[in-house]
Amino acid sequence: MKDEQLEIMRHSGAHIMAAAVYKLFPDAKFGIGPAIADGFYYDIELPRTLIPEDLDNIEKEMNDIVKANLPFEKEVIPKTDAIELFKKAGQDYKVELLEEMDDGEEVSIYRSGDFVDLCRGPHLESTGEMKVFKLDRIAGAYWRGNEKNKMLQRVYGLAFADQRGLDEYLKMREESKQRDHRKLGRELEIFMFSDDVGAGLPLWLPNGAAMKEELERWGKETEAKWGYERVSTPFMTKRKLFEISGHVPYFEDEMYRVQVPGDDKEEYFVKPMNCPFNHLIYKSKIRSYKDLPLRMAEYGTVARYEQAGALNGILRPREFTQNDAHIYCTEEQAIDIFVEIIDLHRYYYDKLGLKNYRIVLELRDPKKKDKYHGKEEMWKKSEELSIAAMKKAKIDYEVVHEGAAHYGPKMDFKIKSVIGTEYGISTNQIDLYMPERFNLTYKDKDGQDKLVIVQHRAPLGSDERFIGFLIENFAGKFPLWISPKHAIIIPVSEKFNEYARKIQEQLAAAGWEKNLQIRIDVDESNESVGKKIRTAEKKKYPYMLVVGDKEKDSGNLTVRTRDLKEQRQFAAKEFADKLVTNVNDRELKLF
Repeated sequence: MKDEQLEIMRHSGAHIMAAAVYKLFPDAKFGIGPAIADGFYYDIELPRTLIPEDLDNIEKEMNDIVKANLPFEKEVIPKTDAIELFKKAGQDYKVELLEEMDDGEEVSIYRSGDFVDLCRGPHLESTGEMKVFKLDRIAGAYWRGNEKNKMLQRVYGLAFADQRGLDEYLKMREESKQRDHRKLGRELEIFMFSDDVGAGLPLWLPNGAAMKEELERWGKETEAKWGYERVSTPFMTKRKLFEISGHVPYFEDEMYRVQVPGDDKEEYFVKPMNCPFNHLIYKSKIRSYKDLPLRMAEYGTVARYEQAGALNGILRPREFTQNDAHIYCTEEQAIDIFVEIIDLHRYYYDKLGLKNYRIVLELRDPKKKDKYHGKEEMWKKSEELSIAAMKKAKIDYEVVHEGAAHYGPKMDFKIKSVIGTEYGISTNQIDLYMPERFNLTYKDKDGQDKLVIVQHRAPLGSDERFIGFLIENFAGKFPLWISPKHAIIIPVSEKFNEYARKIQEQLAAAGWEKNLQIRIDVDESNESVGKKIRTAEKKKYPYMLVVGDKEKDSGNLTVRTRDLKEQRQFAAKEFADKLVTNVNDRELKLF
């Protein structure tokens, strides 16, 4: 079944489910019911809270409707007639949607048996054409996604062209549950949240802090090699800075306000992005064409207000640290710099073995140009430069006419994890707008002042989203260098605890010689060796080092990896050298 046909079937599934709910709950009030990637959902106001057993009853009614093979009958009527129809039916949410439409506009409704729904369609010819479906779960959803509105009940359903498609999806979803970054983050003690701190504000535990520091160290080392200079900027600023940048009318609802004690006249914001601060550093002195390109990098912590329903662990928190940088260049340099940034993305992804990604060039929505800042000429030039750079990079990409930043087009890298979940991790943007707002100029060869071009880039995204992605992609079995712990030493009995600590010190010392932190635990519990190994496997330690009489007498280590049951013998120094080399070179596989 083609994607378009599958979407029509899933859309029809939402209509059939709503009809089934209406039979069971005649007082139900319906919100919206779209098709989604794996099926459909419908937001509904009901006289009582649904329980899981209700899904069986709704599904039974759906099967009866499918067997009845009722035709989907489309009818186009004036907006005023539709409002009257749904008012009589007590469907307040449908009336609200209708009242927002243009006067005089005709709307379409669909009938199947006794049920009538407001819908653009299209639908199947009849309910009997519905293929394999299964009601899935119940969730809460604010009407229109606004937490100031009423909470409705969202009923999800799955729909596929055949049973095999459904079975494969359920299998993949079970795998997804095992890889859920929130589940593994808790089990592997990487991060936590606390009601005492606030929703969306992660606390990094020692294991997570180690990963975060390793990721940032890699970013900083790499950027130094690629010609970046590091800067650091404050966590808050006067409102005026974001008025200059033009962010206030677009981002004000997502920005945290700060009232400074004793200063009632001045409003401050916690910074939601680093750009304006970096621009001030650029213009702190006169720049020459000889200074360009100037690559300015910052691991900057920012905060943005996200609706409670949009929060998703560390993949979508309210506070995060970005692998940010701004490159200031001439127009003649802009394309080559853009290609350089694409190459930097490729370097990072290749090093991590990430091959399944696509590039999307997000331009303006031509129907909503009022959403964007700047002159038409500026936008055309930035779009032309972006497209020329993509072609020069010889990289496949797709164009989407929406999603651009309010000041310029945006290139996004969309990465898929091994289970197929796609994330927008990193971005690059050519910006001709901010140089005008901040008067970011340089002295050209002829002594004239010219505006620079700014390129915003963040190939490693934010620490939070990137680590969340890595947790899912590797299922917690990270490459050695970024693993929270590199190994655990397992004494066969209590009398070897001291020797185990000695080995721990040796391995740590071997790391310090290379300016590396080698993170080794010792299991001094009174459990059996077998139990210690099973615990270490659950914690996904890359290496388990068993020490007893034989190891103490020979100076060797009995080593097993998290994925292989067989044991190997290494001299302590040989193992230390291999461990340090693997971490230092950021190798993908264990030795």
